[in-house]
Amino acid sequence: MNDYNERRGILDFVPPNFLKIPVLLIESVGLLAGLREILPTAQIAFMTEEPTLKIKKLCEEFRADLIDELPTAPKIFELIIAQDVLTTGENFYARLMAYNHLLKDSGALFTQFYNVRFVKVLEKLREGRFSNNERRFWAKADVVKLLDDAIYKEIHFLAGERDFSADEWEKFGFDNFSEDLTTKIWLVKACKCTAEVAALKDFFTLEVRADLSRILHRIEYDIDREKNLGLLMDICEREGIFDEYLSDFIEQVVIHESAKNFIKEWAKNFGRKLDFDCESDI
Repeated sequence: MNDYNERRGILDFVPPNFLKIPVLLIESVGLLAGLREILPTAQIAFMTEEPTLKIKKLCEEFRADLIDELPTAPKIFELIIAQDVLTTGENFYARLMAYNHLLKDSGALFTQFYNVRFVKVLEKLREGRFSNNERRFWAKADVVKLLDDAIYKEIHFLAGERDFSADEWEKFGFDNFSEDLTTKIWLVKACKCTAEVAALKDFFTLEVRADLSRILHRIEYDIDREKNLGLLMDICEREGIFDEYLSDFIEQVVIHESAKNFIKEWAKNFGRKLDFDCESDI
């Protein structure tokens, strides 16, 4: 494999959008101009603990609201860009949870991390001269676990910076999956919900979804089952919940396959055809 060089910035991972979506950019003032270019009508909030005169002028120029602390209300932002959340400071889990709290159900966090498996890092370790200079390094698997613990449901990676050849290290037996050994920086998109769940939440109000979830859980755990089966049909008729939506919702909410199968068979009595595969509980 020949040496090569490839560079992308975090904004290359952010999809262009012409809607007035609410966006939070944290500390990285250098991204403000580029962010406004790809999100021309977005409602951008820029958060920094040190609002200098230069930063205030940039916020005015690029139409961003300047804030010095995170809001307390939940589900405000469609996008949060926190470039350095995994590379500096401490309490990574707490900060990721705080951002999750602020994201809408269809929202996503964009960040990046320095790869501890990058060949140049491995070479320094082999030579005994590795120093992180207060910059945190991560393995991809550890980032996945951290984001999973912080309740992000879908995680995507894009190579931010690649360089050098991994031939020597592959000969040593190092697995170069997704060209991980040649990737210095990984860009990360962490979604609050899976695409399927986010789509489900677009159809009906939070109150209707909460009622439907509560009824299904009561049926699943045999709590006043006959009463709640009746309530299930009532809410479906009253709110116009169609079979395809109910099938997808049950797939996401009900855990036990035996309960899914029971609901599927019982619904046939009311002309409901629920479309999901049921397997026996192990």
